Amino acid sequence: MKISSLKPGDTAYQLYRHEMGNTTISTLSVWRVSMKEVHEDHVIASVNGNAPRKYRERDVAKWKKQELVLTRSHMGYSRLATKAEKAEKAEKEALKSR
Repeated sequence: MKISSLKPGDTAYQLYRHEMGNTTISTLSVWRVSMKEVHEDHVIASVNGNAPRKYRERDVAKWKKQELVLTRSHMGYSRLATKAEKAEKAEKEALKSR
């Protein structure tokens, strides 16, 4: 993602990998990033509802415009969903809305 494509009020998503408690099992989390101010070389944004701070181009490059879909395993960790899993989820949501 480029800073030039952002404007105040936009929402982006940050993927964050971390370990589950006192184990070596890693999992993924998706955090919502809300843009407060957009400048030429930096962005003032709030990640996951925290206080706004300055982010430079290298940080913004890792953010995604579309919300990421995660799949939770039976062991409790999350991973990114495959195309087939995304299609299956969209199909289920379409059936629910009818």
